[in-house]
Amino acid sequence: MPAGAWCDRVRKRPLMMATSLISAAAMASIPLAASYDRLTLMQLWVAAFVVGSCHVVGMAASLSYIPHLLPPHRLLEADAELASANTLADIGGPALAGSLTGLIGAARAVAADAVSYLVTAWCTLRIRSPETAPSPRTARPSLRSEIRAGRGVLLGRRSVVGHFVS
Repeated sequence: MPAGAWCDRVRKRPLMMATSLISAAAMASIPLAASYDRLTLMQLWVAAFVVGSCHVVGMAASLSYIPHLLPPHRLLEADAELASANTLADIGGPALAGSLTGLIGAARAVAADAVSYLVTAWCTLRIRSPETAPSPRTARPSLRSEIRAGRGVLLGRRSVVGHFVS
């Protein structure tokens, strides 16, 4: 929730590009260190933390950027397509990663992942839709109150879901 509230306060496209570039650098550091026989478990942990954090922030930014790109009547369709793509990636990604690792080796597979983040940044750079500037600081509620409001929505949804599950 803090990532989503924070993303609403900044321009989304530059943030999405930054998270992709940071992820690319973190992933590229792994095969680079391995090639010099300097790869440590700590580096793997740090890279995993950096990439995971960038993923959370980048996803929050991309989800809040969609309404700037599409007219309101297309948002439901876009959300459904994104959910399908994410599900496909969650299911097929590990199998593809395992196959790629078996074919070209772990270091090259991680390097390919780093390149994929560069491709993502390049594709994001090519978006030409203008993005409106975030509202000025004085015209919006505090970050804490926005997080509290988001938590209230989430907890409200959990009780609805819980009702149907039980």
